Amino acid sequence: MRNMLATLFFAGCQQCLQAALPAVDKVPAELPGGWKLEWHDEFNGSKLDTTKWNYEEGVVRNRGSSQAYTKSCVRVRGGMLHLISQARKTPNKVYDPKAEKWPRNLKTQPFASGSVTTRGVRTFSAPGRLEFRARIPKAHGVWPAIWTMHVNKYAWPANGEIDILEHISQEPNKVYSIFRWGINGGNREFKVIRTTTIPNYSADFHTYVLEWDEQSMCILIDEKEVGCINISEADYPNGDNPLRTPCFIIMNTAIGGSGTWPERPVPSEYPVTFLIDYVRFYKR
Repeated sequence: MRNMLATLFFAGCQQCLQAALPAVDKVPAELPGGWKLEWHDEFNGSKLDTTKWNYEEGVVRNRGSSQAYTKSCVRVRGGMLHLISQARKTPNKVYDPKAEKWPRNLKTQPFASGSVTTRGVRTFSAPGRLEFRARIPKAHGVWPAIWTMHVNKYAWPANGEIDILEHISQEPNKVYSIFRWGINGGNREFKVIRTTTIPNYSADFHTYVLEWDEQSMCILIDEKEVGCINISEADYPNGDNPLRTPCFIIMNTAIGGSGTWPERPVPSEYPVTFLIDYVRFYKR
């Protein structure tokens, strides 16, 4: 009888505990406007899903910045992707002592950071809706970004780039949303820049959306439209348009340095973490 009562008591406690736990939100299979879920990552595992993402390693962009990207700064835990930035001397994975040009001739960098991409794994095409929920880090010199690059015959900037979220620490309450391509398909960059003010920006999560079809491309933050372009603005004289080609995702935190857009970092303020709750892609 005592064992039976104990069993019943334990079962009752389990039910009470389960009732007290918050319900896990289900991923919406459909959204208003005819959007249907096609691909997503909720980061519910214990490591990066390499069927969906690739790591970026070494010094790969942002000349004059202070970071080398490493796998150790990319972690999945607590249902989120953690892109960690640390003040520690870090080898450049792509270093080549015989290289004459940046970035391969840099042996080390003073900061380590995390970056992931769907390049080589998955591309996304119109009509599409990419949705992210994320919280930016706070420290002098942080430069977090969520962005896309288009896949075509052109080199940057003529291939097309969309910065859904770009932030620099010296403007703590500002979000940059930028549409980029090459003037007439050349190597001179054309930019359409939109900025959004969010007080105490790093204190909470926000949602970021890139929504596009064959005619237009829009960025939304917390479901409010912050910038749109007519895709025909990026038409090249030969009839090409880079924004009508597929794109891949990059999510990273760069760190400022000499001659870069962000301010110089203060090492004592690190480590910091860029948190991404989920990434979802919907097709109409």
